[in-house]
Amino acid sequence: MKWKKPDTVRSLLILTLLTLACLVPFIGKAFHIDDPLFVWCARHIQSHPFNFYGFKVNWDGREAPMAAMMQNPPLAAYYMAAAGALVGWNESTLHGWFLLPPLALVAGTWFLARKLCAHPMVAALVTVTAPVFLLSSTSVMCDTMMMALWVWAVVFWMGGLGQDCPARLGAAAFLVAACGLTKYFGLSLLPLLLVYTLMEKRRAGIWLAWLGVPVLVMIFYQCWTSHLYGRGLLLDAAAYATGARVGGDLPERILTGLAFSGWCIFILLPMAPLLWGRKGLAGGILAFAMILVLLLIVKKVNQFRVCDEARVNWMFAVQFTCAVVAGGSLVVLAAADWFGRGTPGSMLLLLWISGTLLFDCAVNWTVSGRNILPMLPAASILLVRRLESRHGPDRPDIVGWLWVPLGLSLAVALSAAWADYRLAEAARDAAEAVMRKADVAPARMWFEGHWGFQYYMEQKGARPIDWDKLSMGRDDVVVLPLGNSFLVPLPPDAFKLWFTHEGGTLPWLAVMSPACGAGYYSDAWGPLPFVICRTPAEQYQVFRVH
Repeated sequence: MKWKKPDTVRSLLILTLLTLACLVPFIGKAFHIDDPLFVWCARHIQSHPFNFYGFKVNWDGREAPMAAMMQNPPLAAYYMAAAGALVGWNESTLHGWFLLPPLALVAGTWFLARKLCAHPMVAALVTVTAPVFLLSSTSVMCDTMMMALWVWAVVFWMGGLGQDCPARLGAAAFLVAACGLTKYFGLSLLPLLLVYTLMEKRRAGIWLAWLGVPVLVMIFYQCWTSHLYGRGLLLDAAAYATGARVGGDLPERILTGLAFSGWCIFILLPMAPLLWGRKGLAGGILAFAMILVLLLIVKKVNQFRVCDEARVNWMFAVQFTCAVVAGGSLVVLAAADWFGRGTPGSMLLLLWISGTLLFDCAVNWTVSGRNILPMLPAASILLVRRLESRHGPDRPDIVGWLWVPLGLSLAVALSAAWADYRLAEAARDAAEAVMRKADVAPARMWFEGHWGFQYYMEQKGARPIDWDKLSMGRDDVVVLPLGNSFLVPLPPDAFKLWFTHEGGTLPWLAVMSPACGAGYYSDAWGPLPFVICRTPAEQYQVFRVH
């Protein structure tokens, strides 16, 4: 089957149905990680539409203004506020509303790929089957929405430059501004489009003035939030991203960033025989051996120990090494595409991928799968361009070669998404179980930890511990979710362990487990986004004040 000039309606219909088939099974997913922050902001916006962060929240053990806690701009919360007004606030309806951004992202990837390669359907399929796409698209956070705006901004900008169309350039400028107001990383589009434009046109022109529109919008946002909250949130978030570092030093962060890239875009591994010749594969095997030996010498990555005097965690070591080699191959492919073609499109893909990786490893406070997502559309297109350069753009059997790699990638992606679903569900179930078993008045139930667990505990009337305002009485109950964030050990002279609740996880794959080295949402939990391993249960310890 030849996809060089696909029928647009048929292709988009196939992609829409496939995307829905992958995401709809997770539509009832419990709110997870930072989802509650967006839900709380959206609820507040309904009554205070021009003061989106004008309330307080306890997100780290102390009550603080939401403007200090939320490190993302508010457009996704406004989008959710509209959903809440139209369809309600339960998990299924909000997740259903948030199916639109991934559908837009996949469609935008297809249109962008049509400009940069001969098989846009393949590029879109690589995007849909990537673990980072499914994991990001089963949340109600801002990441997939930002990327939908991102790819459509690039599509309109390239079309506007090619046809000297001010309307398309204006639409692209509007989308860039919206992208930056969805997640601050979206402003990376500005230098990306600037370099592409100068290479494409080889001179400055009036079209560059359109890039000033999102700059003016963000200046206004900085001034407005400074007036509202006494702190300009754009620069405030930049200071947080560069100042609150977790993980290891720079070499370890680079290895972790490459590992996250290789595992989040898993198809890099099964596609390797199609992407590389014998010399390339031999180089990959050599790199694998060298990194594995290095790993056994240093014995750990970040704080996760790969081996000690007694044993080697071969399951993790092999997965981590494969992921690093796969992630490194993506950077090599981007550089090879530029050196081989030297076109503005090649430079766009190279800067897109390398810039995202550089931000994740050297700038941002943590390496996470959410920060790998921005490179996915560019990586998908790059892989197709590599296939076409090696085997010819008119080969009708390229799609047929990829069914096995696409199937493997989709299987891993669905497994990772299911593991994340189970992890979110464990927190919701734990809130229900410990409240029922403790059988005390909600006003006497306290808890540490945040994320989705906080959302469901507060729904039932329990209160987060505020270490600045402790007011517990004898026989009050405190729940400690051991796999959660911002935990402070309870003093044993004042708290006595009452019982322990265990939450179910996917038994053979972990996405957030320090014991397994998995840390999709932050490498502080582990240097791989997900790990195939024997996954321990989530534990919730329940204490009495005595």
